[in-house]
Amino acid sequence: MPKFFMFLGYWIGRFSQEEDRAHVHVVKFGSHESMKVWLEPEVEIESIHEISAATANKIIAEIRSRKDECLSKWRECERKGR
Repeated sequence: MPKFFMFLGYWIGRFSQEEDRAHVHVVKFGSHESMKVWLEPEVEIESIHEISAATANKIIAEIRSRKDECLSKWRECERKGR
């Protein structure tokens, strides 16, 4: 489970190979708060659970600002077969 970065106490990264479309999971461990965010073609929320709209907007803005970094790490995981 590669972690790409932490933001506002949320882990942003990737779980095992689950699908081909680039995305990240946003998880606050020890709670039920989570989100799945597509990285391509645009950064957009796929699903959200128990995260406030205000917090989700901050997280999405951070992911957008780090989209290239996330895609690079995503592709690195693909090459390594994770």
